[in-house]
Amino acid sequence: MGLTLGGAAGGRMALRDTPWDARALGRPTLDVTDLDLACENGTGDDDDLFAALEAACAERGTALVTLRLDAGRRLAIATLQAAGFRYVETVLRLRYPNLARFDGAGTRPPPLRRPEPEDHAALIAQAAETFHFGRFAEDAAIDPEVNRRRQIDWMEGLLAGRAEVLVTGAPPRPGAFMAFTRTDAAADLVLGGTRPDQAVLALPFWVAILLHLKETGIRRVDTVVSAANLGVANLYARLGFQAHQTLVGLHLHRA
Repeated sequence: MGLTLGGAAGGRMALRDTPWDARALGRPTLDVTDLDLACENGTGDDDDLFAALEAACAERGTALVTLRLDAGRRLAIATLQAAGFRYVETVLRLRYPNLARFDGAGTRPPPLRRPEPEDHAALIAQAAETFHFGRFAEDAAIDPEVNRRRQIDWMEGLLAGRAEVLVTGAPPRPGAFMAFTRTDAAADLVLGGTRPDQAVLALPFWVAILLHLKETGIRRVDTVVSAANLGVANLYARLGFQAHQTLVGLHLHRA
């Protein structure tokens, strides 16, 4: 369900319910999908817009409001922090713009397969125990157990068909997985990782995924990576991805 709030000076905030976050947190949550602040446009302040947000949150019993903004919007970020939002994360949007040029030279990609039902338990456990970056993981105000529940819910949804999933290695404990979605000739890498004892697979497995996408007609690949996750950021740089946007993640917690 969507919600749009407006301020007298022209500020505007669009929000959506985030049931995937609410399931983990145990209370309603919202995400800001579009934000236009009057202070950025020089038309006034945004006090009434934030008052409208507080009223909407109180009516819904909202416990958490999340958003990501372009890092260049410094005035908006400062205004949000003054209104009670906390800095949580810095995120890089990465892109391989022309997958036709990718050849994976010098790497022996492992074979890929779709996960079998007997793989699911190991993949869910991997999501629960090994992902330490992201909106919930990097928020010091969120209990690690809540992040664990969110990761489990996320992986269960991916395996249930919310994305395509490929793995490598024999069942019931594949060594690596990647979940991705497609839109026309573009793919979005949603979530991927290697088992801790199979970290050596990271580069060849990612190469195998990119070659697979290339062979199936994908021309552009996008993903997002926490700037704090240096290992993965360096992996994507080594593969030839380029950062094209930096986002700042902010959270508003309510009692």
